[in-house]
Amino acid sequence: MKTIDTRETGATRTMDAASATDQEFDAPQAVLDFVVEVMAALGAAPDVAREAARTGRIQLGAQRLQLVLAPDESALIVGALLDEDWAGSRERRALLLQANAHWLLTAGISFAIGLGGPQLLCRWTLEPRMPDALARWLGNFAAFAADLQAARA
Repeated sequence: MKTIDTRETGATRTMDAASATDQEFDAPQAVLDFVVEVMAALGAAPDVAREAARTGRIQLGAQRLQLVLAPDESALIVGALLDEDWAGSRERRALLLQANAHWLLTAGISFAIGLGGPQLLCRWTLEPRMPDALARWLGNFAAFAADLQAARA
């Protein structure tokens, strides 16, 4: 194991030497540990849970999710990546943008087009720490995104 001292924050992160150079999901160790707990609650094998914490990427069924730490480190921003072919037309994107007001008011979900392509975004507050609740919520969020895309009309 290699210990990395991040002097600017005073945080200490411990990770395998091999993974120290390829950590993609930039978050404090407590958040990385939380992601591992969430993945365990989802039934993931330990190596899959560690990979999710390393990359911030989660695959639930056919749905890909991406985790990003909010700038103030108080929440995870979760993106459900949408199929570019499905969401690519101007008409479809206009409908998705129109749905934003309803989704924001009822579920805190919004549609966005970012560097990763079209996606649904939502925020999960890290405190209080509830890995089982986040695991259930991620399952529901992934199912919503998959169901939305299944409507290929």
